[in-house]
Amino acid sequence: MTQKQDQRILNLRNAIDTVDSRIIELLQERSSLAREIGSVKKEIGMEILDPSREGKIRKKLASGTQGPMDTDALVRIYEVIMAESRRLQKD
Repeated sequence: MTQKQDQRILNLRNAIDTVDSRIIELLQERSSLAREIGSVKKEIGMEILDPSREGKIRKKLASGTQGPMDTDALVRIYEVIMAESRRLQKD
């Protein structure tokens, strides 16, 4: 690999690092919102698990996927995000 190619890889990795920082920030923001939702659900006596809401999220993922990551991959990622949101809502 030449030095020029190495620099391109470094530039791309730096771009990935920037995106990762944004993703982390957004996940933390989403988590804070999930906690707030959990408080409201407890207050009004609503169950933590909301299958209709999670179904809407899955449907949205299936209808709006554009890019190299396919719907199944996005759904797998969101399964983890939603599970963590439910855990935060129980706290």
